Amino acid sequence: MAILGKMNPLKVVKIVDFGVYLDGMSDGEILMPTRYVPEDCKVGDTLSVFIYKDSEDRLIATTLKPYAMVGEFACLEVESVSEVGAFLDWGLMKQLLVPFNEQYAKMFMLTLKASVSSLQPNWKNSLIIITLIWRMGRKWI
Repeated sequence: MAILGKMNPLKVVKIVDFGVYLDGMSDGEILMPTRYVPEDCKVGDTLSVFIYKDSEDRLIATTLKPYAMVGEFACLEVESVSEVGAFLDWGLMKQLLVPFNEQYAKMFMLTLKASVSSLQPNWKNSLIIITLIWRMGRKWI
């Protein structure tokens, strides 16, 4: 079984046009998109990969290592805020969602408008967080 939110040593079982499939054991085959596949990758290779879920609740593998894995602390920046919560940069293409109901103090972005020029630089809050996996309804996030 692949461990969600952690680095896992998984074996390449199939190469396809859009990436490779890794043996997730009881989780079945896990896709690793082409952009993360090492150039010399072949069937039978064991790769160290981070496992997360995509927006459609599918397990996805990447060779990128996030700034924090499950159970670890990190100082992360708020990238955006929506009606569901704050999205943090944790070093992966998919941002880390922190729903409002899981926030001890409300996370937000500060935008400072420059009075001298038309530039509007973003000032992002950096927060120390611990990454966790929690159950929302029947879906693990």
